[in-house]
Amino acid sequence: MSRISNALNMYFLLQVRDMMTVDEIANELEVSSRMVKEYKKDLEMAGIYIGSKLGRYGGYYLENKRYLDGLSFTEDELSALKMAKETIKSGKYHYSSKFEIFTSKILNYEKHLDDNISYHNKLMKESDEIVEKEKRVWIDINLAINQRKKVKIKYKSLKKHGLEIRERIVNPYGIFDYKGATYFYGYCESARNIRFFKLSRILDYQVMEDKFDIKHRFKFEEIMEKSFGIFNDEIIDLKLKIFYPISEIVKEKQISKNQKITEIDARTIFFEAKINGYPEIKSWVMSMGSCVEVVKPNKLKEDILKEVTKISNLYRYIDSV
Repeated sequence: MSRISNALNMYFLLQVRDMMTVDEIANELEVSSRMVKEYKKDLEMAGIYIGSKLGRYGGYYLENKRYLDGLSFTEDELSALKMAKETIKSGKYHYSSKFEIFTSKILNYEKHLDDNISYHNKLMKESDEIVEKEKRVWIDINLAINQRKKVKIKYKSLKKHGLEIRERIVNPYGIFDYKGATYFYGYCESARNIRFFKLSRILDYQVMEDKFDIKHRFKFEEIMEKSFGIFNDEIIDLKLKIFYPISEIVKEKQISKNQKITEIDARTIFFEAKINGYPEIKSWVMSMGSCVEVVKPNKLKEDILKEVTKISNLYRYIDSV
């Protein structure tokens, strides 16, 4: 991140947290303490004065908090905030009520703008009970990420042979939401690789005092760009012939950044992509029913045929009425 970006982030941190030590700011921005002092000088040159207090409970603070004055929100920015507010309200997100209050404060501050927006969002979401249960886990895991502390978890995995409950020690790297559920990812010491963990499947956990260094670099955004879902497995060469009406729906979406769609005729397309996330690719292809033909890979053809045979067997002996 650039020097200007870091200086601005330091300003916003001090707006929210009132007072922070140099080390705390350095940890948040992932820079040295010396650079934090340089950002202080940069901000003061721009008329934003940083005070300092000595002692055990001391640190940096803003001498002239400006809150929202002079930030000059545009109508597009406020509309984006309104849409984000509606999206978060529609799901079961941790701190969604706090976010709604926060956005309402900003939107009410800008009273000259109309607060009505015709935008709604529908998500598949987890139950209130699960979200409430996850909230404490989310807070503690997030703290462990910031402090780079290991986490010991008792985790329930869904395997082909059935449920598997194992204890794992994980170096947590980050948290993300996917399809209405919250996950954290990190280096699992028993698997010796990066793994994703769904918060609702953590049966018990403990934030350890042991610290970790990030030795296994993992760029979440880059991995997700190549994956259909959240499975970080082998990349496959996917080739599909897709028929109307699903062909029209697929043309409207970006399944993968490297996808290629060729129109065979007015009702049929040829879809190609090099992508990973095999379990979800298989689920997606099967959801298209008879509107899709798998050209490659052969494994996907075989696996779908097995699933179709199982489905057929389930309904074979239904009594006719």
